[in-house]
Amino acid sequence: MVFKLHAKVGDKEVTPSTIGISQFNSFNREVEKFLAGSEPRAQLDQVHVAVEEGSYALAVFLSVATASMETDLERLSQHGSLKDIDPHRAAIVKNWQDHARAEEGFSVSIQSDKAPDQPIYVSRDTDFHLPDQDEWVSTEKYIVGRLVEVGGSARVNVHLVLEDSGKTLIAASTEEYLRGIRQNYLYQQVQLHIAAEENIHTGALRKERLLAFVGEGPSYDEQELNAAIEKGTKAWADVPDSVAWLREQRGSYDD
Repeated sequence: MVFKLHAKVGDKEVTPSTIGISQFNSFNREVEKFLAGSEPRAQLDQVHVAVEEGSYALAVFLSVATASMETDLERLSQHGSLKDIDPHRAAIVKNWQDHARAEEGFSVSIQSDKAPDQPIYVSRDTDFHLPDQDEWVSTEKYIVGRLVEVGGSARVNVHLVLEDSGKTLIAASTEEYLRGIRQNYLYQQVQLHIAAEENIHTGALRKERLLAFVGEGPSYDEQELNAAIEKGTKAWADVPDSVAWLREQRGSYDD
């Protein structure tokens, strides 16, 4: 069985010689957790591994593949629901998929001994989900963030670091549209109009697509805001009940 990590180190594909120690340890631990599932970790003492060339590929030699492992791999290859596989393995698959949606170029493939020519892929385009995560609706949104990347060769998209969460949103676009943008928004706070699919339970977005650059993101001067608040507070200082005063000015409809 081979677990293969696809990721970028700078602008180059990760390999056994370029992978960082943090990513090396993280991926190997995830593979270990996937293999163990809900079984005691001690059973892995008889599992042997080898690092192979081609991205970062971790070959795992199992003396006896557990029945649950074979069943889970078969279910993963057939459909996207994670409800019927070991919950520990489901969590790892979900984590890989979340990582892939946040980092372009990241994906994981699992090549089983039973079906070596039909590897299972986990990427930003897959849809592995838990039972309460499989309801999605089409939506359009206006989002604000800092534009950090535009274009691409294999995939044309824009990368926006979101103002509210700090996460990076990647929205697909086209060469024709981006070529027609006259103003340079790169590294600026901008507002985008996007189309996407939104999970009605979690609010998560997927399949984001750029519809338009709306313009520079809304902003305010904090000093001006504080000055306005202070001015308003002083103006209302002699009014004991501002709500009652406002009702009196508008006239009462209770009579």
